[in-house]
Amino acid sequence: MKESEKVYWIKAVLGLATGLITFYINSSLGFQGEIALMAGTVLYIAYSEAAAMMFNVDRDRTIKIGMGAFLFLWMLSWTLLNTMGTYGWI
Repeated sequence: MKESEKVYWIKAVLGLATGLITFYINSSLGFQGEIALMAGTVLYIAYSEAAAMMFNVDRDRTIKIGMGAFLFLWMLSWTLLNTMGTYGWI
């Protein structure tokens, strides 16, 4: 597996984890959605920087790799958890 593929799949998994983190920030800590959105964006940048150092891939390239998958899975999991929380399923 190439280094860029590893970065892609790690970011996809981290997108799910970020959805859980932003749900926690939004619901349990009682912060507004804008704060959770900013936290998720900062986490994405931090993940990209860490991946650039871990896998020796160009910094600008790691920001672009997996961006779509990360954003999709982050928003999907955050929305799903918020919906389940609204109806009392979690």
